[in-house]
Amino acid sequence: MRKLDDMKRQFHTLQYEPNGQDCPYFLSQHSVPEEWEWRNYEVDPYGVTIVANYRSQITDPDVKFIDFDFYGSDAPYVSDRFLAVCDEFSVRYRAVPVEITLRDGTRPEKPYFFFLPADQLSLLDPERSIAEIDRVKETGAQMMDKIFPDVPVYSKIEKFVVKDDVTPHLFQCIEIFSLVCTDEFFKMASERGLRGIKFTPIDEAYVYDPWADW
Repeated sequence: MRKLDDMKRQFHTLQYEPNGQDCPYFLSQHSVPEEWEWRNYEVDPYGVTIVANYRSQITDPDVKFIDFDFYGSDAPYVSDRFLAVCDEFSVRYRAVPVEITLRDGTRPEKPYFFFLPADQLSLLDPERSIAEIDRVKETGAQMMDKIFPDVPVYSKIEKFVVKDDVTPHLFQCIEIFSLVCTDEFFKMASERGLRGIKFTPIDEAYVYDPWADW
């Protein structure tokens, strides 16, 4: 178990990073069951009753093998190697096994799981940051998050200044709807060669703009 220190730390967002080979750009798949037993943004994964056996058949014939350690967004697939790093830092999560089978019937060497983070935290310091808040069209009032009513919905964050609070080493950041980790977590994941993860530092150059690609 790693102890958290009180000094200001660097944070990174986590996204899937494909390479077109063992980390495919997209996984065409047939999943059973078709729907999860938890919500897309599950704030209490420990409180969800999960009884189904989750299976996924990759239907794309061009995907011959997979070797990523992280894939997806709402409930990403992660490998046991990803979970091992989480355990090093006592990250709170729920891992739901999923049996993945390739088109030819073979299975990946790595076991995979749906990853449900247990910590959902606000990281942004609104007083020191530069951000735009969405507005309710009918009233012009600030739009507040439905799940976390004390947190506004941001349409853009041009300057993301983090709070001085001590945080877990991996958590779901409420303001940007993304997994975020500390620099310590990032360094260990890099040292262990975890595949398929793009780490983006939340620094002076970081901009959150969910509508940029629309």
